[in-house]
Amino acid sequence: MPPVLHLTAFLWVLSATVHSYYFFYSVECRTLGSPQNIEVLISLVYNKGKVLTYNSTENEVVAYSEYGEKWAKDFNSKTHWLHSEAEKVISDCREYGGQLSPVDRAVRPRVMLRSLRPASGDQPAVLMCSAYDFYPKPIKLTWLRGSEKVTTDVVSTEELTNGDWYYQVHSQLEFTPEPAEDISCMVEHLGFREPALFHWSHSDEASLSESDRDRIAVGAAALLLGGVTALTGLVYYKRKLTGWTSVQVLELGSRTQ
Repeated sequence: MPPVLHLTAFLWVLSATVHSYYFFYSVECRTLGSPQNIEVLISLVYNKGKVLTYNSTENEVVAYSEYGEKWAKDFNSKTHWLHSEAEKVISDCREYGGQLSPVDRAVRPRVMLRSLRPASGDQPAVLMCSAYDFYPKPIKLTWLRGSEKVTTDVVSTEELTNGDWYYQVHSQLEFTPEPAEDISCMVEHLGFREPALFHWSHSDEASLSESDRDRIAVGAAALLLGGVTALTGLVYYKRKLTGWTSVQVLELGSRTQ
């Protein structure tokens, strides 16, 4: 499906003493391959029901109700007028679409692969793979040891919104290091033509900038929040099994390794 830019939508409300009637129309601008090749869809909706839709590619109005058929017949008898009006809307689509192009195109993620904790005694090492500032939302992070996908000891967050149309996501891997081991994070997103591989090495454990630390802290906090939520649910479930109905609040103190 081509990228869609919702250019504008108007809501016209007519209120009576007893009944209310809602009528609005929406305009959708769709880019077909390039920003200059634009298709316009104009829909009329009355009381939550679609009445008719105009498609600029077909230069035709399609009715969805008996009431809409009367309008569609009248509009379709004025093909030159329809085309002229559609060109005006397409011109607006090009103007506003150029301003909103970051929302209309795939933006590749900025990926960071960092060590959160080196292996120590019985404790495994922990790596964090983070993807920032990508659009659209769908993305997949996969851990690889050599060429094999890792399916255990992995904790991931859902896609988190930045509040500015872009997203971030984090995935954490616990593992016991082996000599000359090749570990990588594979990222699949529309911003990449093919899956992108990001390899980890011991040199990546060098000092981080304050900005990078802040970003990693956000990802770690999101993972920790998910763990605390699951733990709280487990405590509640255990209490219910033993006849208790109260839920204790668990406080997790910080611990320095």
